[in-house]
Amino acid sequence: MGGENNRRKHRRLLVRMGILCRKIGTMEDHAFVGNSVNISPDGLLVESGQDIAMDTGDLFNVEMDIPRVDRADQIGGKVSAYARVVRINEAQPDQKSNKKQVAFQFCTRPQFDI
Repeated sequence: MGGENNRRKHRRLLVRMGILCRKIGTMEDHAFVGNSVNISPDGLLVESGQDIAMDTGDLFNVEMDIPRVDRADQIGGKVSAYARVVRINEAQPDQKSNKKQVAFQFCTRPQFDI
């Protein structure tokens, strides 16, 4: 457990926000919504209760809405990037949340739109 954290190139920021993930390169609309678990400069971990067919290596467009805050020093907007599936943790019936976790690695630097 501790060894895994030491292998990581970047620290993870625990952030919980809604995410829309759309699969790239398919004729059908393969999209799902979920919540971020954590994020780093290299990627993010998403948790979702939706059942969508995906494999390691699939390419997705991921979008996160940054909510607006009533403060002069903070703005809201949308962050989007292309990301590749690097790991899928299927939902386990004995777990409390019963949600699938998908680890994405960013293929492009995330873009912030105001």
